[in-house]
Amino acid sequence: MPKNSWSFVVPRLTAPIGVTRWGHFGMPVVLFASAGDDSLEAERLAVIAALSPLLDAGRIKLYAVDGTAMRVLLAGTATVAERIQAQRAFAEWIETGLGPQVHRDCASDALELLACGCALGAASALLALLRSPLLFRGAIGLSGTYDLLPWLAPEAADLSPLQASTQLPEGPSLVQLRQRPVTLACTAGDYDDPAATQAMAQRLRERGVATRTDVWGPGLHFGFASWCQMLPRFIGTWL
Repeated sequence: MPKNSWSFVVPRLTAPIGVTRWGHFGMPVVLFASAGDDSLEAERLAVIAALSPLLDAGRIKLYAVDGTAMRVLLAGTATVAERIQAQRAFAEWIETGLGPQVHRDCASDALELLACGCALGAASALLALLRSPLLFRGAIGLSGTYDLLPWLAPEAADLSPLQASTQLPEGPSLVQLRQRPVTLACTAGDYDDPAATQAMAQRLRERGVATRTDVWGPGLHFGFASWCQMLPRFIGTWL
């Protein structure tokens, strides 16, 4: 399977952002690392194996992105100001750095990306869509944590998907967002939080964003064993 990697040095981030791509053709899918891990997390934890039928068939190209900013959030040593700076730099780079790189790699400026993520990666995926609905065609969040204010501060509400969704002003960007469907799913098993998924979905629906929720049964639990079953099915609804 074709594979390539890039590294981006971004001002205001203390570490580069790595991006790894698998696949040769198809809809570009961006997968954000679950909790500050690197771009090879998807390979180590069997996501690439789970998506291999879609990758091998040329249905999708997967771009896995380092959780560089989330790493700052979780480290416990950064100040609130440093956490906000990292989140903001990463969020801005999605549009100015990642989007152009994917378009170059796909040899098309017209392709729309699908944002995906699990756990804290789901927050990154939702925020990417909220900020750049012209770049992303929609988003998938699995077992997500969408309220980032416990790590940030009230003045950074635009960087926390749960709060950012309520702050979007009426205008062209929100009109475009309302044409971008969102799937939010979780399990009913150990360590998962269906209430967080439902709360995020409710905020989106209040703004007129078409949002599907799906809670998988108690036989599945928070973690990649479940997400590897869920993600191919949900990506398939965009194909």
